[in-house]
Amino acid sequence: MDISLDNFLGGQLRIYQPVKGYRAGTDSVILAACIKTKKDLKILDVGSGVGVISYCIGFRCSNINITGIEKNINYYSLAIKSLKFNKLNSKINFINKNFQDLHAFNSDIIVSNPPWFNKSSTYLSDNNLINEAKIESLDLELWVSQVSKNLHQNGEYYTIFPFSRVEEIVKIMKNYFNIIKIYPITSFQNHAPDRAIIYGKKANTKYTLIKSDNIIIHKPDKSFMDNIYRVLREGSSLTLA
Repeated sequence: MDISLDNFLGGQLRIYQPVKGYRAGTDSVILAACIKTKKDLKILDVGSGVGVISYCIGFRCSNINITGIEKNINYYSLAIKSLKFNKLNSKINFINKNFQDLHAFNSDIIVSNPPWFNKSSTYLSDNNLINEAKIESLDLELWVSQVSKNLHQNGEYYTIFPFSRVEEIVKIMKNYFNIIKIYPITSFQNHAPDRAIIYGKKANTKYTLIKSDNIIIHKPDKSFMDNIYRVLREGSSLTLA
């Protein structure tokens, strides 16, 4: 497998990726920037791939414990290989394991940029690494249930999902989370959102669903919005309402 060593956060992180296969983009970096942390939190990055989300969190946040779980040995091996290049403020541990086989991990936060094409989708690549990263291998109901089982009673879940499937995932998540927030993402102002960050929290409160204003990625001249530029190039956080 041909690999490349790529820069993230303006070169502050260097991460190995396959030349041909799923390659992390802005979604993983933006999702990582949304996560609110405090000292000694236990974070699980599910389907961690080459580790971009884990590395971005570990760079920005101090004194937390991050575990990336990845079933594909190729992606897992690259995540491990990148450890030697990066100076981080938190400890990261990667494990090569199927998420279905993980039980009662008792995380404070779970984050995932999951495979989001339906199994019945017409999308199919000749590259199995891409298919594995983009096409669901686990039914969405089972996925959310598994997330819930590995969170403690006040745990939080962050994910990014196609906007066209937001209603579907929210319908499932409300069986496991009392607070759900939707943050639509759009490339330009006045464009329809094509994906969304979904936040869920277990809490001893009545069910609440909140839809926020759009997160806008680009200015009219196609450059990044100032806050997005700081996230992608400097490793800044992205504040969610």
